[in-house]
Amino acid sequence: MLAAAVALTMGVVHAQSDDDEDEMGYYPLVPGGNLVHFGLRFVGGPKVSFGHLGFVPANAAIGDTETQGNRSYNDGTVSLDARTDRNGNAINDGFTNTWSYTESTQVTPTGDIAFHAYSATSLGAGRETKVGSAAGWELQMGHSFGRIARKIEFSVVAGFTFSDMNAKSTGIVPAQLVTTTDVYSLDGQPVPTAPYTAPSSTTVTVYDSNGNLLVTSTGTVVTTTRDNTTLITSVPISRTTTTGTIDVHGRWQVKGSYYTLRLGPMIQIPLSERFKISLGAGFGMAYVGSNYVVDEEIDLPDTQTTVKTQIASERSTWLPVIYADADAEYWLTERTGFYLGATGQKSSSYDQTLEGRTAKVDLGTTYGLQSGITLRF
Repeated sequence: MLAAAVALTMGVVHAQSDDDEDEMGYYPLVPGGNLVHFGLRFVGGPKVSFGHLGFVPANAAIGDTETQGNRSYNDGTVSLDARTDRNGNAINDGFTNTWSYTESTQVTPTGDIAFHAYSATSLGAGRETKVGSAAGWELQMGHSFGRIARKIEFSVVAGFTFSDMNAKSTGIVPAQLVTTTDVYSLDGQPVPTAPYTAPSSTTVTVYDSNGNLLVTSTGTVVTTTRDNTTLITSVPISRTTTTGTIDVHGRWQVKGSYYTLRLGPMIQIPLSERFKISLGAGFGMAYVGSNYVVDEEIDLPDTQTTVKTQIASERSTWLPVIYADADAEYWLTERTGFYLGATGQKSSSYDQTLEGRTAKVDLGTTYGLQSGITLRF
């Protein structure tokens, strides 16, 4: 695109006669040889490749199978026993009165309760996305060092540009499901109906010694609260770990911006009294900062349990840049003009990681449009 602009420009210049060159006014007059460009940019964004997706850690703390403690599963809890004897001492009979479970499917054929801790590990799945046009702005300052080839004005320009980026992908990736199952015994007690939380109690009416219903002087039936907690073993009687496959629903995003410092030569070629073509190229450094955000979850079959993770990381880095610009300028006065043109930039890539996942952000080669105002002073 830039090469075509250069060829077109040179063709127009050579098509004019030498007499026209001598008679053309080099409008605008350059009061001091300094210039300022300020405008907006709309450029293509980078390509982002997400890798090693589908890692959902267990959000359960189950410890070992021998030590009494507070265990949290995806479908229930087993905690330290809250019972005490008449002297306030803890009862240590191998059972606990503080536990809960959520679904009837946890009841085993032998009348025990199975608790589960679920997690997913990546199978190496990845996704790729490309950012669409990103809005930004630019500020450039330059100084003219005079004319070359009779009409071509030569300047050196230093610039600063800003562009944002927002690459995101949503979908489903396969992963390995890891299920840890701990089984606890009720020691033959009737299984309480799910969902169940212990300690539990019930309200019963009170009878006198003759078997008559006890009522108050106002006729209110006397009731009392009675503990009906079902005890469960305080440690698992067995633990098994199985693996399978599962779909992980996810949203992956790299969002940030990059600032580019640029320096290079620029030439301006007049086409008429008020129209000019400016061509520039050079080198620079881009400072890139981005957030890598992951939102993944697994929905377990035949259960209401959902395991999810939401995490993020930040990274910033410097990347080398080469660029080229081609603008058409229209001058309203000798000091003020407008420009509209094309810009191209080439850079490299960087990697960002997040708990085993990867994101390769490739700024690559991007093209876009730029437009703004030019001031001479």
